[in-house]
Amino acid sequence: LDQPAVVPPAGKVKKTGLVGVIVRHDPEDSDLTYKLQFPDGQVDWFSCDAVEVLGSGQLPDKEAAHAAGQGGDWAGLPAGTPVQDEGFICMGGKAPICPTAPTVALGEWASDSSARPAGTPVQDEGFICMGGKAPVCPRQARPTTGPITLEALQGEWVGSGGATIAVLGTDVAMNGMPLTQHKVTLRDDGTVSSIGTLWQCDRWAESGGGIEFRCSSTRENMECAKVEVWSRKSKSVDAWSERMKLLGYGGSSAAPLSRGVEGCMPGTMGIEMPPGYATSKDREEVALLTSLVQMWREPESLKVRSYQVVPDFTNRAQTGLGVELVHFVATSMMTKGFKKHDGAQGHDIPVLVREPPSSAFHGEALKVWRQRVSEEEGFPPVRAPEAEEIFTSLGNGHFFQALNLFDCQCTSINDANRKYIAGKDQALNEALTQGVTSVVLQHECPRPVRAKIAALLNTKREFFWTLSEDGKVDVSNMQENKEYCSQFEWLSKGMDAVQVDCLVRTHLGIKGSKRIMG
Repeated sequence: LDQPAVVPPAGKVKKTGLVGVIVRHDPEDSDLTYKLQFPDGQVDWFSCDAVEVLGSGQLPDKEAAHAAGQGGDWAGLPAGTPVQDEGFICMGGKAPICPTAPTVALGEWASDSSARPAGTPVQDEGFICMGGKAPVCPRQARPTTGPITLEALQGEWVGSGGATIAVLGTDVAMNGMPLTQHKVTLRDDGTVSSIGTLWQCDRWAESGGGIEFRCSSTRENMECAKVEVWSRKSKSVDAWSERMKLLGYGGSSAAPLSRGVEGCMPGTMGIEMPPGYATSKDREEVALLTSLVQMWREPESLKVRSYQVVPDFTNRAQTGLGVELVHFVATSMMTKGFKKHDGAQGHDIPVLVREPPSSAFHGEALKVWRQRVSEEEGFPPVRAPEAEEIFTSLGNGHFFQALNLFDCQCTSINDANRKYIAGKDQALNEALTQGVTSVVLQHECPRPVRAKIAALLNTKREFFWTLSEDGKVDVSNMQENKEYCSQFEWLSKGMDAVQVDCLVRTHLGIKGSKRIMG
């Protein structure tokens, strides 16, 4: 049986942090001990103390290389003969030491400095037989346009989060750690498709010669995925090293292969927090949300009908609602029945702002929402009266517009045969005719406070207020719902309107929507 190929270990240059494969090892030479090949194709020799050996692979054996006739300077040939004549000159490697020969007298051109170009050695190519390091020839410029091929991907990069990424062939390493399960995958035409199932290759970045990837496991789902930009790593490592320290990659975290528990996973910004950090953070944010609501709420909760409600301009980063999610909520109401609020079950208690006609935000909210409805097919019509008070939603905006789909008996945007009709659903009919018990804030509530409350309502979705039998909402004490939550529900809370529409289409497997861009 064939023996498995020996994989040489990687080596990290201590001074620069660059990582390469150890292709030669000469333990007898303390000045030129390790020969490293870097992801961009360059090779160089380093002293014994200049390199940290990474991993547990077997170091290349000098004698074995010579015996096999591969990789050595002589490769079994007569002493003094390079394997490929002068082929090492541009590679930065050690030149062979030629057999001793009689000294040759210098010609007239050598003694006359004006007779030769500046920089010409007195004995041209004389370094070849001296055993020193050969010069490294200039490299061709890296491509920044055209097809993104495997060759264009070679070398060292810095990701959006600050991680250093090295590509050598189809192998990828992040912060010095090989991503063994995520190699470069290519299409049939030789262009780069993805980095395993971590990133999908998208295009060249608009400036700087970087490459844009999408953080998605498949190309089908990459449309709404986060953008990750790889930029060429600067030859000067000072700025990068300082940035990594600021991100928390200091101390033992600077050497992920040798660190203990302290620090963070390499290639991420998920710095490990001390025990209890999440609990403490939840406690602080819940306390802030509770205090803001108590400060600006009206004394009594109120039942509000859906036709009176329009989205508040400050919610979801001022992007409004996602029409796909509105229809998803309405479809859930139709297929699963309307779920009234009951402890941790059913819909959340809505948080609304009362806007009388005299309010500065009354006209603005109606104008913005009417414009959005006119531009985006699928939203229910706006029926809030111009001359009467309205309510703007900081939480449960999709919920109220889903109720409006039933109130107007609209048709589904993804199924022309489905019309939203309440039918015999008693709880749904009650919500449409009598309204939904809501926490109501005063219209004087400042816009920054509204934005903060809206953001906290989404990020703290697992906490809820209690509703007593007399219809009063106790906002002084929030309880945590520790029951199962789907990834879809959790993600939908923190996305803007465009992102949440993409999420719904992906969740439902919709590929023919005219809302798909690109």
